[in-house]
Amino acid sequence: MKALFFDVDGTLIDEVKHEIPASTLEALRRTREKGNKVFINSGRTAGMLKRIMEMVEVDGFLCGCGTELIYEGESIYYKKLSPAMKQRIKDASDRYGVLVHLEGQHGWHCQPSEKLLREHPRYQALYENLAGFIGMEGGIDPTPYDGAYEISKFCIETDDGAESGHPSDMEGFREAFGDEFIIIDRGHGFYENVPIGHGKGAAVDRILDYLHLTRADAYGFGDSSNDEEMFRAVGHPVAMGQHDQVLEAYHPFNTKRVEEDGIFYAMEQLGLL
Repeated sequence: MKALFFDVDGTLIDEVKHEIPASTLEALRRTREKGNKVFINSGRTAGMLKRIMEMVEVDGFLCGCGTELIYEGESIYYKKLSPAMKQRIKDASDRYGVLVHLEGQHGWHCQPSEKLLREHPRYQALYENLAGFIGMEGGIDPTPYDGAYEISKFCIETDDGAESGHPSDMEGFREAFGDEFIIIDRGHGFYENVPIGHGKGAAVDRILDYLHLTRADAYGFGDSSNDEEMFRAVGHPVAMGQHDQVLEAYHPFNTKRVEEDGIFYAMEQLGLL
């Protein structure tokens, strides 16, 4: 039995039509029929993966950078942040001038204060776009910011101050949260914050241990820099035809683009079908 781990955007789903190619679905079906286990390994929490869950049949979902592991429909691991930590994160929004997206099992939550929007006008459009994205993905409406929901990780948007004159205090934010979270710079002022001890690689480690498999039994398919951790955790990394060059350091099997039947091609070449 082998375990196969897949990133979503640019790997399973093409970034033009936003579809999973028929050849990919066929490859996943055939490898599962052989007894192999297939997992989605994503930075998105379960609430943000609902559309993907409806598009493809797999054995499990590694959600929120490994903060939740779902196997055969059951949540077997979940890292829930405490109410006190959730409050600290919410308070950080005004304190450091950042737009906070709280993420958990049921979706994203975001409700900037009037003060934040007044001092950082660029956040208004970001917030409105986020609200639409939440609705599209079937997550919780962002309005009830003070509801009794749970979270496992969070993201922030920052402001360089070029327009507002009020730059975000990233130095203060890092000092406040850097000891407890891995702060991932995703570019363009967007940062993903994952509890230490978690990540795409840690998610692979936990599932392999749960299934009594080894690193040599694991195949990881990805395309971007945030797949580095997963590539380090598997014995067989596979890079899509269009991928971040940082992944070349792991000497992956280079396949074709997702829209060029890259998943099917790689799995056929690697004897997984």
